[in-house]
Amino acid sequence: MIFEYYLYYLYYTFLGFPFIIRVAVSFITVFIPILVFISFCLIYSRIKYYKKKKTKKTLTNKFGKEIKNIVYSLEIYSLEDIKTRLNFNAKKLNSSKKRILTNIILNIRAKEGDEYINEINYQNVIDSFGLREFWESKLKYGNLSSRQRALRKLDDFDIEIPGSMITSLTYNRNQYLRKRARSSFMYFSKSSPFKFLDEDFDKTFNSWDKVEIHRMLSRRVHEGLPNLSQWVKNSTNSDFQCFLVDEIKFFNQVKCSSHLLEMLDTHDINLRKHIIDALGEMRCMETEEHLTKDYVLQPQVVQHSIIRAVQNINSGKSLSFLEDAYNNAHDRESEIIILKAIFNYGSAGRKLFDSLKEVSGGFSTLIFEHVSNPLIKY
Repeated sequence: MIFEYYLYYLYYTFLGFPFIIRVAVSFITVFIPILVFISFCLIYSRIKYYKKKKTKKTLTNKFGKEIKNIVYSLEIYSLEDIKTRLNFNAKKLNSSKKRILTNIILNIRAKEGDEYINEINYQNVIDSFGLREFWESKLKYGNLSSRQRALRKLDDFDIEIPGSMITSLTYNRNQYLRKRARSSFMYFSKSSPFKFLDEDFDKTFNSWDKVEIHRMLSRRVHEGLPNLSQWVKNSTNSDFQCFLVDEIKFFNQVKCSSHLLEMLDTHDINLRKHIIDALGEMRCMETEEHLTKDYVLQPQVVQHSIIRAVQNINSGKSLSFLEDAYNNAHDRESEIIILKAIFNYGSAGRKLFDSLKEVSGGFSTLIFEHVSNPLIKY
């Protein structure tokens, strides 16, 4: 009864306050618990941060130098040798310490590089700490965030993920996990590593996918890459086609030139531009005549690619074409690109450049000066 009495007393006293006071009291009543909760979370996160920082420093001081010596040693160490040398008990390593050790090992490799690394010792160090089993367990049984992190760490470790485990993730609903699994599948799979290229890699192909595919192709290049033009020809995704053409250019797959030449008349202007750039970079001589023949019919962006391709091929047969292109150019950008091609087209090109410069006047003279000395700002 006393409690009820004071409750009613406070209630009617509150109602007797001015409106602004009631609003202020209400806000204070609501926000003080929230503020206390937020303060508690911040204090807890700071304590957790400093604890993790202290653990990292301790583990780095204890294992960092020794791990580096083992990983870059010419001598082969077994698992037992490593455990004895590092002097630790793997059973006492909790999840937090294993995550920190993962980053320590990866940081050592990133800092020192792969040139002199002893892969056997490197993998044995990972296994001695139980990191392989730890991340594979997270990949198999963890939540979505843990699985994403586990896939990334295993990939960074360059650890071959079991086929059954990685295959089950390549059709996961989560876009990030699915794409990461597909790029890893491309590297680790022995039977059909490039099967997802038949599906344009993924239905939502984007710029990050280009980075991932390029990274995996670069890691497999020592094993030999397939003819990438087969996927350029069969794909319906223009961005994916352009990306593969750029990869053909990067890996200098000259054997793809004939297939790219067949696609040169595609209606996709962007793809046509990428194909011309690739053929020029690979110095495909047989394409030069085809490129110069239809030059005037092409959009400006394609014309610029043709000029650069002719410059790269530099067969010595297209100087008259470049002169005609310059004389018929209708904008400054085209003139600069064409003059650069002429200037870099051997000794004959340099003579033509000088003769064109002699008859130029006004602003055109500045263009010639800029091409011959690009450091000049005009």
